[in-house]
Amino acid sequence: MGIRIRLAEVEEVFPLRNEVLRPGQPISSCHYLEDDFDGVFHLVAEKDGEIVGIASFYPEKCAGVESELSYRLRGMATATSVRGQGFGRILLQEGINQCRQRGAQILWCNARTSAVPFYRKLNFDIKGEEFMIDGIGPHFVMLYRYAS
Repeated sequence: MGIRIRLAEVEEVFPLRNEVLRPGQPISSCHYLEDDFDGVFHLVAEKDGEIVGIASFYPEKCAGVESELSYRLRGMATATSVRGQGFGRILLQEGINQCRQRGAQILWCNARTSAVPFYRKLNFDIKGEEFMIDGIGPHFVMLYRYAS
């Protein structure tokens, strides 16, 4: 498959964030407030030197979930040219491993309802009811719990 997963600078994730997650919006909408927090890291998946997948991880508690250290996955996307080829799965598996190495007990995200099956395959569970994010659509909070 020729995939490479690596840590990246935040600016490297903006083009794909814009293309997939914020189409038609200004590139400035792709900079999240959390990108500036301590402990944040970004991963990219590359195919033939081109970034085809992105994911950002933030040390952030999940409301209503007790844990010493939680990370939030945000801004995960894959290029349409590689969807269904396993790039997102490999990228998220590396993110799960990186969070584990940083001492995480929980990894969570606001998952688009359409992406729930993807996260379930990687052992994420739904927490709570479906909710709407204005301008984006329906979501569920999903949790990955690390074994003690």
